[in-house]
Amino acid sequence: MPPEETEQATGHDSRLNVLVITRNLPPLVGGMERLLYNLVLGVAEYADVTVIGPSGCRAHLPGAVATHECSDKLAGFLVGSTLAALRIVRQGRFDVVIGGSGLMAPLLLLLKLLYGCRTLILVHGLDIIVDHWLYQSLFIPALRKADQVVANSRNTRRLAIEKGVSADRITIIHPGTHIPELPDEERQREFLQRYRIPYRRYMLFAGRITRRKGLSPFIRNSLPAILQACPDAGLVVVGDNADDSLNKQGEKAEVLAAIEEASLGDKVMFLGQVSDRDLETAYACAAVHVFPLIEVPGDVEGFGMVAIEAAAMGTVTVAFDVGGVADALKLVGGTLAPSGDYIEFTSLLTQTIADEQTGRSVSADINNSMTWDRYTSNFKAAVLKVAKRS
Repeated sequence: MPPEETEQATGHDSRLNVLVITRNLPPLVGGMERLLYNLVLGVAEYADVTVIGPSGCRAHLPGAVATHECSDKLAGFLVGSTLAALRIVRQGRFDVVIGGSGLMAPLLLLLKLLYGCRTLILVHGLDIIVDHWLYQSLFIPALRKADQVVANSRNTRRLAIEKGVSADRITIIHPGTHIPELPDEERQREFLQRYRIPYRRYMLFAGRITRRKGLSPFIRNSLPAILQACPDAGLVVVGDNADDSLNKQGEKAEVLAAIEEASLGDKVMFLGQVSDRDLETAYACAAVHVFPLIEVPGDVEGFGMVAIEAAAMGTVTVAFDVGGVADALKLVGGTLAPSGDYIEFTSLLTQTIADEQTGRSVSADINNSMTWDRYTSNFKAAVLKVAKRS
């Protein structure tokens, strides 16, 4: 038999059949949701994809992706996705089953035991170390049984190894971002006027307001000194409390208390959740993106996608060297301060604001390092390895 006929007979020339199970998809919002959305789009280019996702996700995914919706609430999704997966896998064979986070580990192990499924699980950091006895007793042992684990940073890989995941089963693939056109002056001016941002220069904090993001300690320990040095500056916060996070560690109340204690009510603005277009413009208008991460037991910043989103708009990030953020800044540049060194952090931010960079551009090397195309290409290699097609 000719080689090409042999290849067709063994199925190596056919498209893969892939099942993706994740609660982290639009209409839910956040860095993980953007990652899983782009992952699905990427896998759909070379595989027939079925998704088990949260309520409302069908409207955001391509029509060619078979979609089964469950509750978007955590407990409801765990139950609903299990029932849906058992029904779907019983009806047809999948080359690979992908779990969007460590939460899916027990379900993927069940599918592996019952139906011999090849499994791949993404881990992001918190889903490895979350401080809950049931999670650590049930989910982590199941994670160790996955055929492949994809970590978002070196730090997440280290955490997985510490939990007993075999190092040779872990692949690091850094997340990407959309590379938009830089907004022109008219778009920036319209944004500033619409949100009535009064500061000539502002620091931007973007993301869910959780304890590990360190916003309230930053306001207490750094913001007064920065504003004294740069009195025309202010702080703009995009995002809101993380009431639906895995560990419920939202800290909006602590942030408001810190602002009141420092009498900085006129120097901090909260925009809440904004559209992707407005978030891009917020990055572009900012003098600096501030990422004041702190160490929190049972929580971690796995990678720091906001740092590369800021870089895509030409805005530098100043961050504490905590969790996996060093990997993000290694890709796109930026400045790290030693964890908890607020004196150094304040100095770096003050210098960056005072530089008043204008007309910022993004280099081709940085663009190439953080595209979703780069991420999905690397992820394809991991999928093919699990499917034994590589």
